[in-house]
Order: sequence, then structure tokens, then C-alpha cells
Amino acid sequence: MQSKLMQEFKSPSSRLARLFHKGRDNWKLRALEKQKKLRALDIKVRDLSASRDYWKNRAKIAEEKLHKANIETGLEKKRD
Repeated sequence: MQSKLMQEFKSPSSRLARLFHKGRDNWKLRALEKQKKLRALDIKVRDLSASRDYWKNRAKIAEEKLHKANIETGLEKKRD
């Protein structure tokens, strides 16, 4: 009492079922690995963005301090 779909295959149903299960399991494993890789990349991007923002902020502060120091030393030299 096999369905019409199963009648199209020449292999025994038990072999087909085993192959279909193996294919499904392989697909699930590949999908899981891709999800793990995506999560890892999302975390990496998040961390790199935070690091970039941190260093960018530090560079801006250092640039402002340097500019302020240059202005102050420039004014002191003019006074002398």
C-alpha cells in the first residue's frame, strides 16, 4: 500500500527512508554550523564596532588636547 510518489522509486522503502533521513540530518547539521558561524560573526562585528568607537573617541580627545596645548604654547610664545 505505497503511495504513488513512493512507487516512482525503484529502491526499497527502507533504503529510501534511510537515505532521506541521512539527507535531512546532513542538511540540519549544515544549517546549524551556518547559524553558529553567523552568531560568531555578529559578535565579532559588535566587538570590533565597539572597539573602533572607543579608539575613535580616544583619538578625538587626544587631538583636542593637542590642539589646546598648541594654542596655549602659541599664546605663551607671543607674550614673551
